[in-house]
Amino acid sequence: MAVKFLFALRNICVVQLNNSNWYRYFINTDSYEPGGPIFFYTGNEGKLEGFAKNTGFMWDIAPEFKAAVVFVEHRFYGKTQPYGDKSYNTTEYLGYLSSEQALADFMLLVDYLRQERLEGAQSSAVIAFGGSYGGMLGAWIRTKYPHKVDGYVLQ
Repeated sequence: MAVKFLFALRNICVVQLNNSNWYRYFINTDSYEPGGPIFFYTGNEGKLEGFAKNTGFMWDIAPEFKAAVVFVEHRFYGKTQPYGDKSYNTTEYLGYLSSEQALADFMLLVDYLRQERLEGAQSSAVIAFGGSYGGMLGAWIRTKYPHKVDGYVLQ
């Protein structure tokens, strides 16, 4: 199974569109066929690797659906530190740690995957996966962006 760790450019404040930095995600396309769905794990409060290693259901069903499997790291967790070592130093920086900003980050990645990264994915279904806080993010992303997220599997 080939998993690639990647970084994507995004704005620090997606809602206000200023400052840019990187957030981390990884993708597995071993089972993906053009037009197949994108199984998108809505990252929660922790390192990306832990969620990818412990979310077997997505991996188990991806071949059956010919899906790409994507995990995105939530801003301010793991290596996705928008202000580097200073990310937790001031309330000014911590003001950018919000579910609203995280959802906007996730949608930028979904758009990038559909338009540039995955061949034949322009109209691919996006299915959000998540548990605990990530499960809430999965429900919220489907509610806020129903025209871009087609369903969810949450715990």
